Amino acid sequence: PLVPHHSLLVPVAHKASSLDLSAAEAAEVRSYISAVRRCFAARGEALLAFERYLGGSSNRAQFEHMHLQLVPLPHDVANGAREAFEREGASRGVRFELLAAGTRLSDALPTAEPFFAVELPSGETLLHKLATNQRRHPLQFGREVIAQLIGKPERSDWKRCLPQEQPGGPPLGELERELASSFQEAFAPF
Repeated sequence: PLVPHHSLLVPVAHKASSLDLSAAEAAEVRSYISAVRRCFAARGEALLAFERYLGGSSNRAQFEHMHLQLVPLPHDVANGAREAFEREGASRGVRFELLAAGTRLSDALPTAEPFFAVELPSGETLLHKLATNQRRHPLQFGREVIAQLIGKPERSDWKRCLPQEQPGGPPLGELERELASSFQEAFAPF
């Protein structure tokens, strides 16, 4: 995880992106995100959520599985997220459109196409569509921006975010279970 309680929301049924969710599945995902938002708020944190969908050929799409990254951030850090994503995007030729709070991705993308979307703590969404902006966002774009935002650029590489085993300490699997248990305990009331 980039930070403690950074989580992935992944549907059990195979869906390439959130655009493929049925109305009932989308409502369930929104309900879960709302609960995670309340959980983070109770800890004094804001929720930043992002999704990327590469789309393309049916070959690639069959292996792509929807996942939303849910990242808790201190409010003062989260308040700089929009500027950070727009600045980093501009430096790479990636343009965003701003969707008002409550706007669903499916309304902004009536036809599935590759995208990167980040829901800001305000509820607004920054959306990068490849159909209208051929500049492809980097695969780890969301992680890279958030890692810069929290002042730990090395954490943009997920491999550098693994818990570190210490000599004589618990093995990696146990450390990972402890991280999961910590989130489960914090989330249980929600």
